[in-house]
Amino acid sequence: MLLSGRPFLTLLRREVLRFTRVWIQTLIPSLLTSLLYLVVFGVALGGRIREVDGVPYLEYILPGVALMSLITGSQMNSSWSVFDAKRERYIDEILISPMGDWQIALAYSLGGTLRGVVMGLGVFAVGAPFVGVSIAHPGLLLLIAFLSSFAFASLGTMVGALATHIDHVSLLTNVVIQPLAFLGGVFYSVEMLPPFLRVATLFDPIFHMVDATRYATLQTSDLNPYPTLVVVFLLATLAFSGAWWAISRGPNLRY
Repeated sequence: MLLSGRPFLTLLRREVLRFTRVWIQTLIPSLLTSLLYLVVFGVALGGRIREVDGVPYLEYILPGVALMSLITGSQMNSSWSVFDAKRERYIDEILISPMGDWQIALAYSLGGTLRGVVMGLGVFAVGAPFVGVSIAHPGLLLLIAFLSSFAFASLGTMVGALATHIDHVSLLTNVVIQPLAFLGGVFYSVEMLPPFLRVATLFDPIFHMVDATRYATLQTSDLNPYPTLVVVFLLATLAFSGAWWAISRGPNLRY
């Protein structure tokens, strides 16, 4: 009943319509950008790096590129949605509705999650025939995609609720997520790194998501995939806790 009430479903539906109605603007550009990553890195580096862990290089980077698109889409959707609601002050109608703070945070986070999953699967759908890769564990891949997308959608919800200026929203993408993605093993195996960088990479949350995604797709990974899946679950739980807290305590949310 808590997740089937009309206020919650209405907010969730609004978040879904927010990106599906303008899918040419919200989905297509990110999909094309991801395909460019595959072409540029696959062609440029694929001629020098033939295989990684016995997998052709272009196939090896596809799961990471798809996950990078998923993370960016989910985070941007929820962070901008919450920030716009604050800036335009229609957040007031949401806050006075018969929903708890956790339901509001969950609706925003699930809306971003859906967009991220659609973008990630879109990269796979377009890239897999082009690259020639098959998915080893489809069910595990969907679980990892949902948890990863939910984690960053929740992070976006938290940032949108805490941001007091428009630059704060873009700061998360440009200064935090993109560097972590490039340093998270999207385009290489951590076994290629010096020992001290391998240890540092273990503290990159995106690395664990990329590694689990790569195992679910290609059945190759740098870590044991199932403890990694637990790490991703814990990250998603922690991120949603932060989103819940931010909705209840964020600046300029309530007068």
